[in-house]
Amino acid sequence: MHQAVLTLLCALVFGVTLTHSAGQAGALSQRCFCRGRPLIAVKSRWIHAVELFPPSPSCSKMEIILTVTGKGKGKGKEVNKKLKVCLDPNKRQGQSFLKGKWKQNKNKKKTRGRKEKIINV
Repeated sequence: MHQAVLTLLCALVFGVTLTHSAGQAGALSQRCFCRGRPLIAVKSRWIHAVELFPPSPSCSKMEIILTVTGKGKGKGKEVNKKLKVCLDPNKRQGQSFLKGKWKQNKNKKKTRGRKEKIINV
């Protein structure tokens, strides 16, 4: 009798532990990278890297994490810092990342201002 109760108790504890560690829908805590409200859009020239995280047992949401250039102050001069921000996967820019249509064009240069004048001497 005692062996059957002990076996049943061990099976119950194992089942509860397994369900809790798997992060199923009934679990109280989720380990998502993005907390709060994600950004709707980010200028493409600021983006250095893109990380896509599909829904998993630890987080039920699709997450898009961008590494962007931010400006900050450091020892009397401005410094470029790389920051990680979350992008909303349901908005237009997030959908383009998910479909793989986004490509960063660093080699493309825009011409601004007046064009150079060629003077023949």
